[in-house]
Amino acid sequence: MDKNPFSLFDFLGYFIPGAFALFLFYFSQNNIGLGYYFEVDNIRTLQNDISILYMTFFVILSYTLGHILSFLSTLTIENFTVWMFGYPSKNLLGIYNSGKYFKKKYKNKSIDKKSTFLSCVLRFLLFVFLAPISFSSITIGKLLDLNNSVYKKSLKQPYINLIKTEIKKLFSTLDNSLQIDFDNHDYNKLLIHHSYNINVPHQPKLMNYVSLYGFLRVICFVFNLLSFFIIIKIFFLNEKPNIDFHNDFSSDSIVFFVSSFFTYITYLSYLKFYRRYTQENLMILLLK
Repeated sequence: MDKNPFSLFDFLGYFIPGAFALFLFYFSQNNIGLGYYFEVDNIRTLQNDISILYMTFFVILSYTLGHILSFLSTLTIENFTVWMFGYPSKNLLGIYNSGKYFKKKYKNKSIDKKSTFLSCVLRFLLFVFLAPISFSSITIGKLLDLNNSVYKKSLKQPYINLIKTEIKKLFSTLDNSLQIDFDNHDYNKLLIHHSYNINVPHQPKLMNYVSLYGFLRVICFVFNLLSFFIIIKIFFLNEKPNIDFHNDFSSDSIVFFVSSFFTYITYLSYLKFYRRYTQENLMILLLK
């Protein structure tokens, strides 16, 4: 089988985010912080002599770090999105299960209160950790209706009914007695593989969407890490908090607000392409 071992997703999803995180870490390693590089004279002091050995190590480290960041972004940002706004495959069909962030569905209904409490605590900690996303979503997102327009917007009729009919037909070929429950069944798992296999011309487009939303999810996670680090540095690592609303903001404060802004912007972009990828999978069902 002739296949390129390094795909577009390897660069966008792993290497570039890993390299970006390393650069941010490197640039933050001075007493002044990232603000040190706001001045042109300081940028010129950067070393330009880079050896092949250094580049090789940098590429390997970036790629490896990218995998780790991608995994962590899936555990945090992707789960937060599902808990907060629901799955795009359901939202597109007008099945809304959002607004239940602290409510977890258990397959075993005999789960004790201790497990439920632990789940709520973990979700609360995630909500705080992703503060640039979570607080922006419940304020700016609701005020400007970004949550609905970017991610939760459903398809219109007759597409919803037509797609549901095709999903029922697809599952009936596997089991005639199976009745699809669109509210509770995870039908999208099969659709992902089915849509990719039945329509070869759309495969590059699907992979481009996967690469884009994967890239944006990891970059969003990196910006969130930077915001989290800066806020800890301002309030806990410094002898005196740097935020002074009566004077000019410190460089750390500026970096925090800029990083928080880009965290939310990249998150909205992630939601946009995550929804488009799912919509493409659903619409392919209508192609004969």
